[in-house]
Amino acid sequence: MLLKNITISGLGGVGGYYGAMLVEAARREGLGRTISFVARGAHRAAIEERGLHVHTPERDFTVRPDYLAEDPHDLPPADLLILATKSYDLEANIQQLRPIITPRTIILPLLNGADITDQIQALLPEARVWDGCVYISGRKPAAGEILLEAEREIFLFGSRGLERSAEERELFALLESVGVHVVNPDDIEESIRKKFLMISATATGTSYYNMTVGEALASHPVEMRGLIEELCTLFSALGHDLGEGAVERTVERQTFMIPSSTSSMHVDFMAGSSTELENLTGYVVRAARRIGLELPLYERMYKALATEPYPPKHD
Repeated sequence: MLLKNITISGLGGVGGYYGAMLVEAARREGLGRTISFVARGAHRAAIEERGLHVHTPERDFTVRPDYLAEDPHDLPPADLLILATKSYDLEANIQQLRPIITPRTIILPLLNGADITDQIQALLPEARVWDGCVYISGRKPAAGEILLEAEREIFLFGSRGLERSAEERELFALLESVGVHVVNPDDIEESIRKKFLMISATATGTSYYNMTVGEALASHPVEMRGLIEELCTLFSALGHDLGEGAVERTVERQTFMIPSSTSSMHVDFMAGSSTELENLTGYVVRAARRIGLELPLYERMYKALATEPYPPKHD
């Protein structure tokens, strides 16, 4: 067993659900693998008292991790450290978790962003860092509770090497054993880009227009499509082959989203809290500027969201 101690930091809809599934998998396996949660405040207190309660359309279950702590000093060193916080908390989260990061720790981020692994590698140059992303409709409705709104979910992860490692095979088998739709693709970076195409354009557009997905697509179809076109232009200019019809595929996926839903970045803007603007919109603008590429829609929306009171004024 190479991944004896697995730790999950960030127990919202993503980390909470997959953390619970890992607890279930380790329990069924019965080999002494330990699963640790890093949690704070009322969420930690509720889990300590009642366990982490997971609701899905088909299941309802409660798990208790082997270790639960707010201070990582109280946890065993991690063989695998799964990060599921918001991207704006990345650096602070890494600094907090240093006590359980060893030379053999593998770090797997499940954060929104196109360059999250590069950011971690810059903070921890010697660390082993995988890429990861998920598609899931999950949230934390209350302390100690995780709600999965649809059974559909996908967990994609992998290293950038040509060969799958023994640790990758071990995590794949562990998640698959409890029914997680897990994928360990040959090119994980392509999977990250495909997800970023949709979430960046959707988050930027819904936040800028202060509208749900359905409202933004109905009221501003040219601009919403234009964001996707600009992002595809950027990735192509950076040397990435997105394949035929990348714009159309992304537009189609966007139209299949629940019309009354919105992006998490838009929710954060409406709540007046920290947002993922720099990783979802600012990244695009900065990358384009570095190569002399003009992306007028991204430039305009980023400037408004970064500098104006919310919601920004626009034509």
